Amino acid sequence: MIYTAFVALGVVLGFGITRNLGPEVALRSPAKVTYAALGGAVVGAFLLQLPADALGWSPEAETVTRWGGRTVLGGLLGGWLSVELMKRHIGHVAPTGDAFAVGLPLSLGMGRLGCVFAGCCPGVPLDASSPWARVSLALHDEPRFPATLLEAYFHIAAAVVLFALTRRDVGAGLRLVGYFAAYGAFRFAVEFGRDVPRPLLGLSYYQVLAGVLGVAGIVTLVRRTKDHWSQI
Repeated sequence: MIYTAFVALGVVLGFGITRNLGPEVALRSPAKVTYAALGGAVVGAFLLQLPADALGWSPEAETVTRWGGRTVLGGLLGGWLSVELMKRHIGHVAPTGDAFAVGLPLSLGMGRLGCVFAGCCPGVPLDASSPWARVSLALHDEPRFPATLLEAYFHIAAAVVLFALTRRDVGAGLRLVGYFAAYGAFRFAVEFGRDVPRPLLGLSYYQVLAGVLGVAGIVTLVRRTKDHWSQI
């Protein structure tokens, strides 16, 4: 219940701040692109979780509902792919991510705070002498690496930075992909501290998804930066 409440709060806050960024930002994303982003995110969140549920690669595999589990990384990848396909379909070539660059990390940050308070997505067990034990999250009185708390801080900090950049119109067309690149790298690293199966050459399934997101973000960021400078 508390997790659902935080997710709902995140959606409301994210939607509210997106609507109030100003028309010059919102108009960069046509309505069809926005709908594609939302639909693709929902489908991706469920679809890319299926392998983890079916193969036991998810820490919550035994408690998955009949509708299956969900993964934030799958939602981001699915939403991004859907946007690119829709843009190609309608012939829209300009970047559209600026409209989502603040509301998205804010929503995800609130969702991760929900994980913290609900006790889901636990980190690896810690020795009491570990420096991380001072800021650890307890599960059954056992100190755990605060992976979800660190991720919540990351998203909220990203939202603050991106809000400042948006207000100054700095990095137009680069803000969302920059966030994707940073989050992919951060999630890949922090995933080592999560208590999850690691069947893929010592990596978790979610690290693979994070790697895909991070690499795609970096490649897109570099390409758009080169295109920008070539036009100056």
